[in-house]
Amino acid sequence: MKAGDELLSTVFSKDHRYVIPIFQRPYVWNEPDNWAPLWNDLRKAAEDAEATAETDGDAPEYFLGAFVTQHRQPVPRRKPTSMVIDGQQRMTTLQVFLAAARRIAVEFSATQAADNFGALVRNRVSQDSEFPEDAFKVAPLEHDRPIFEWAVRAPSDDSACPNDRHRLAQAASYFDSALRDWVRESPKPEERLDLLHFAVESRIKVVSIFLEAKDDPQVIFEALNHRGVRLDAADLVKNLLFQTLDRQGNQALERDLLTNHWSVLDDSHWRTEITTGRIKRVRVDILLAYWLSAQRGEESSVEHLFEDFKRWMKTTQADAATVIRSIRTYANTMDMLLSLPMESPVAQALDRLDSTGTTTPWPLILFLHAEVTVPQDQAVVGTMALDSFLTRRAVCRLGTKDYNRLFGSLLGTIKSGERTGAGTLLVSALAAQTAENRYWPADREFVDGLLNPRLYTDLVRARLRTVLVGLENQLITSKSEPATPHRAASKALTIEHIMPVSWRDHWSLPSDSTDEQLERRAAAVHSLGNLTLATQGLNSSLSNDPWTKKRHTLQTHSLARLTTGSVLTYPEGLSGWTQDEWVSTWDEQHIDLRAKAMVAVALKTWPHPNPDSDPRPKETSFDLANSESIRERRDHAVHGDLLPLLSADLVRPGDLLEHRRVRSGEVFRATVTSTGDLDTVAGRYQAPSTALSELMGSSRNGWTDWTHTRTGRTLDELRTSLPD
Repeated sequence: MKAGDELLSTVFSKDHRYVIPIFQRPYVWNEPDNWAPLWNDLRKAAEDAEATAETDGDAPEYFLGAFVTQHRQPVPRRKPTSMVIDGQQRMTTLQVFLAAARRIAVEFSATQAADNFGALVRNRVSQDSEFPEDAFKVAPLEHDRPIFEWAVRAPSDDSACPNDRHRLAQAASYFDSALRDWVRESPKPEERLDLLHFAVESRIKVVSIFLEAKDDPQVIFEALNHRGVRLDAADLVKNLLFQTLDRQGNQALERDLLTNHWSVLDDSHWRTEITTGRIKRVRVDILLAYWLSAQRGEESSVEHLFEDFKRWMKTTQADAATVIRSIRTYANTMDMLLSLPMESPVAQALDRLDSTGTTTPWPLILFLHAEVTVPQDQAVVGTMALDSFLTRRAVCRLGTKDYNRLFGSLLGTIKSGERTGAGTLLVSALAAQTAENRYWPADREFVDGLLNPRLYTDLVRARLRTVLVGLENQLITSKSEPATPHRAASKALTIEHIMPVSWRDHWSLPSDSTDEQLERRAAAVHSLGNLTLATQGLNSSLSNDPWTKKRHTLQTHSLARLTTGSVLTYPEGLSGWTQDEWVSTWDEQHIDLRAKAMVAVALKTWPHPNPDSDPRPKETSFDLANSESIRERRDHAVHGDLLPLLSADLVRPGDLLEHRRVRSGEVFRATVTSTGDLDTVAGRYQAPSTALSELMGSSRNGWTDWTHTRTGRTLDELRTSLPD
């Protein structure tokens, strides 16, 4: 490798062609980031030359970045050529600028300047040459060639632009306009253009790096990108793959792989920035990260994508052609999945991922749907299992920190097994998980999570919306209007409390209501049974209206099945109610009954293969079948009064009890211990009433005043459920 500074005029004055390899990306420079700063440097160099021409001073030199080229073997009767490894955007733009300067010089009758600029944009080629394309200093990508040849056209060429929306056409128009305005500012336009050429010839330099055939151009390509468009990880991966293709002796496949497999990934669709979390990513980089994660069986982040990709290629010695074809298959699969109609259960599952910003399952989902050895029905089975797993754990407020390793290990299980049953394998592997951060909650725990009286406040709003939209879509039938399932990610529907949050001001209970009645209502307002979906406009109009007015508004405008099928009519499966009785009021009893109806829908929407199993770790689950567990609890010298509830599995160790003062809102809490005691900030107590009385400083009935937060029931209500 040789490197050094070089005058720009030296680069372009030789009869030489600079060939841009087909694996480079198309022309992408723009005005604010690239053309304007480049013109600013060129203009300053020319104006410095003007100033020093009058004083005989030394003008400063300007550096415009680097060109990395690799010499190519000469071909008889053709101009000498070099392959452009880095700097192709800059080199192409400078050719467009010099051609524009030539046209403007002719326009202002600056004949000498026009001839000088012409020598920098055209090689000497005879009119009857077999290779007229050798006249151009730069050989662009085939995609850019027609517009490039128009952008560097001769002053006498008045042909129409083939595509005025192309960046190269816009660059030519920009430099034409900028040069024309700048020349007009001078009382001596011809002299100004001569000095512009002088600056280009004598004051503008670049760093030229010349690679020999044995040098690895990839190393340089990764390191250099001065004042250019930031290279996406996909650009580095693309360069690596096509360089590897060349080294593996598959040059003959290069054009087919680029044209028929990779080129689509350079289009605007895949180069669009999308937001993941708080960070913007280019879509193709996300695709490549998913693809690599699926190959490695572990997460590959976009931040380290190229380093991980290069290391994987080196370790596996993968065939570059096979990799390129596989990436295109995954791209097609990802597009297919994201374009599925919302009637598809898979589309609804992916919508829930999008709405909650969940990306960790994507490599596994793409593998299931992209691999030809996995039947389509099995890919659907696996996807829906993941959806149930994620939704159930979210509702139960279980951790997500081990998902990357879990999904990687599941991918390994599928790859090593019979892929014709990949979905079934995935279901079995998920159901077999027992670790705290990996298990799939069975029905009992899922129901507990759904009946959490603080569901609205405890669940992240985006997750709660996906649950409600999922229930809504499950309730939609062919008779429903509209029949098209909703997207949770669109946020077109908002969450509405039927009984308003500020019920004390607008839906108040009678003045003689007991504290227990007040607390029961307070516990109902944020529960599943009191939540529905409404458009933003409908939500705003409902506000804190009394039930009779709110009911009329809902009957007039709501089409949501969550409302029409369980609020405005009694829920399916509920007996003992007439329609008039059901809609006459909306209170805690209605909320509780509706919640149970919604739970039944949720169990159908997100099923579990073993609904009665309980894979939770023993320290968080009391197992009646485990006699040793029961015996251990009975061996304690002191037993708390809640031990019978523990033995019946009505409460569990670690469960939270709460009591809230109705008027002040002050909250008191206790935790159930494994021996049936209540652990509080004031100490550990055997009896519920003693614990609450000590906390509040007055005599209280702890059985009626403590609320079991997981079920929303008082201890007294739980006690009545004990078997005789």
